Amino acid sequence: MGNSIHYQTGESHASRVLLANGLTTLPVCPFALAKKHDILVKTRASGEPGVTGFLMRVGQTFGIYYASHIDNDGFIRFTVAHELGHYFIPGHPDALFPDGDGIHASRALNPSGDRYEKEADGFASGLLMPRESFIAAMRELEPGFGAIEALACTCRTSITSTAIRYAQFAEDPVAVIVSTGTSIDYCFMSDAIRAVDGVKWISKGTSLPSRCETRKFNAVSSNITSGRKAYGWTSMDDWFEGAPQVEMKEDVVGLGG
Repeated sequence: MGNSIHYQTGESHASRVLLANGLTTLPVCPFALAKKHDILVKTRASGEPGVTGFLMRVGQTFGIYYASHIDNDGFIRFTVAHELGHYFIPGHPDALFPDGDGIHASRALNPSGDRYEKEADGFASGLLMPRESFIAAMRELEPGFGAIEALACTCRTSITSTAIRYAQFAEDPVAVIVSTGTSIDYCFMSDAIRAVDGVKWISKGTSLPSRCETRKFNAVSSNITSGRKAYGWTSMDDWFEGAPQVEMKEDVVGLGG
């Protein structure tokens, strides 16, 4: 995701918007940016699984809705920033509203192949976690999950989006793996871990390693809904077939219901 050309395109447009609007300090508030451009932001029920937000257009007037089921402040902000990406990135309004008016439903942080959604995700990441500011903040912290938590507080972003951004810039081997039950939903890896011989992308639906902390954690539903945390030690070859036997720390956090 973080290394795709579409993601990078969105990120570059976010840099332009930050500069044009004088947004130079963290955290960046997407609500304030929307208000500055006369874009009303409200909440509504999504009515469709996986939908996180909507961009509405009537003539040259735009509005943003974020899904009412989202109860994570960081992800709400990312969702609003994602919709702002659809508004600010050249070509998006015309492509998403070919008839001029309408409502576009988005799935932020969904690893689909859709160009416009990837660009909007890149925009949201670049807007809320600007490259230079984020890297500078990273360098002030000890590597690890604690750094991700601290950066999420600084940027007011979700653990998921912050972890993905962290992996994009990490110099150490880092894999961000999102899972449900016993199977993997998607994975993002740092350049350092992708460079290890034998490491390949983990496909959606791949089973979690039988001995990993994540599998045990996911077996207790309250761990997920309560946002509990756990950690253990794992081996790289348990996760990546063909990879060397290298011990790695496995941090696990529940992302809500």
